[in-house]
Amino acid sequence: MAVIGASRRRGAFLAAALGMAAALFVAAAPPVWARQRGAAEPGRFDHYLLSLSVAPSFCAASPANRAKAECRDLTAAEYRRTPLTVHGLWPNRAGVSVNLQPQDCDGPPFAPPPAAQAAALERFMPGGIGLLRHEWKRHGTCSGLTQGEYVAALLRLAAQADGIVGGALRDGGMLGRPVPTADLLRAVAARDPAWAEALVVDCRHGRGGGPAMIAEIRVTLDRDFAPVPAQSAGLGQNSGCPRGGGFLPAGPLP
Repeated sequence: MAVIGASRRRGAFLAAALGMAAALFVAAAPPVWARQRGAAEPGRFDHYLLSLSVAPSFCAASPANRAKAECRDLTAAEYRRTPLTVHGLWPNRAGVSVNLQPQDCDGPPFAPPPAAQAAALERFMPGGIGLLRHEWKRHGTCSGLTQGEYVAALLRLAAQADGIVGGALRDGGMLGRPVPTADLLRAVAARDPAWAEALVVDCRHGRGGGPAMIAEIRVTLDRDFAPVPAQSAGLGQNSGCPRGGGFLPAGPLP
């Protein structure tokens, strides 16, 4: 009986020890969402996604968008000068769903940009300092760059995009009519084949129906900001465009 009692005591002690070890492991392990996302690790990503808005399509998407200052003040001349404005520059991981992409990493707090950057943002990111603050906190902190480096890259890429992609839209007579995605890609390829392969054309319907509009054009970039084929990042070049295309406004919509 003494042997049986000792054996039981050893078994109970072992079970308690194992239970305590398991509890410590669970406490130490990060939650599943953190392990999947890698959200708290600046610099842990595969490629960038530059998201560019077609301003009239963005403004037509909802009453809340129409009420924004950049939509109230938008003119046809400004839109033709800069057909694409920056929504964001996002560090992304290949093969990971949108809601699990890196975001809100630990990083330096937002600081007002210097005057030269602020002036350039008025053209290329009309959402202003408020949008930049949001984009830095949510995405820029995951880049591993300083805020100054991140904003400089964003502005440099915005100027390139408007010269290559925006120029193809404007000079190719695409504003104000339905545009097949294939036609848009061919027009961009005539200027820069690498950029054409990197594009993802995103269409959305305006509030209340109507034709699908080209709302955003995204560009897949490597970690050095060079364009890479969208397919290499697991993306198709037509995103939500029914029958392979969408309408490109000529100017602000009523």
